[in-house]
Amino acid sequence: MWVSIFISSPSFSRTFDTKIQVLTFSQTFIFLQRYSLAKGAKMKIAYLSHACFELSNAKTILIDPFFEGNRNAVPYEKNPDIILVTHEHHDHSDAHKFDSLVVCPHNCGSKFRKTVTMRIGEIKMVEGIPIEMVEASHHQSVYPAGYILELERKRIYHMGDTYLDGVRNYGNIDILFIPIGGYYTMSMEEALEALRIVKPRLAIPMHYSTFPQIEADPFQFKELAEDEGFTVRVFDFGETAKV
Repeated sequence: MWVSIFISSPSFSRTFDTKIQVLTFSQTFIFLQRYSLAKGAKMKIAYLSHACFELSNAKTILIDPFFEGNRNAVPYEKNPDIILVTHEHHDHSDAHKFDSLVVCPHNCGSKFRKTVTMRIGEIKMVEGIPIEMVEASHHQSVYPAGYILELERKRIYHMGDTYLDGVRNYGNIDILFIPIGGYYTMSMEEALEALRIVKPRLAIPMHYSTFPQIEADPFQFKELAEDEGFTVRVFDFGETAKV
């Protein structure tokens, strides 16, 4: 959650120890308070295969839907409040059957009926949820991106399709959705290096075994990552859990 407070005095600018960050735009200061992880705050995460996840609390958020032509897809009949699309490829943007608000890069807004378009580096409040579009490296895409959003006082980072050179440390990340299948994204070894960069509290592997080219064993990734002190949870396709 983000709290914005506007102060007009240009002489007042500092960062508080209580984690209030100050950003300057002309003569206006915007304070963005980032809450720390609250004990006991839970939300539901469902892994719908490939790079597709559903996050739900009071709102339902679907990320990178891929149902048509996906051999691992599970039945999904909900109409989420928000759909996040990381880039234009069909295996991440299968949102046409939904009557939902779609957040997507500026270059693919015309694909959907109701959109909020973004550029890398932007933060927007969408249905009361702060969403930041961040960098990804995926040369097969015109404008690849990832998202960091805050839900139930957790910072959640979906990396989209990215190679290792697109990975950055964005501060505290509670939950990381990380591709491990290689070929179109990071290999398992590169994903381990990404964990060293991002340092998430919890990593959930994705983008594996949908196509022959990206066959990978998420439990092998879990074992290698936990040998280095990271926490990894592997979801079955269709599994839902409170996190």
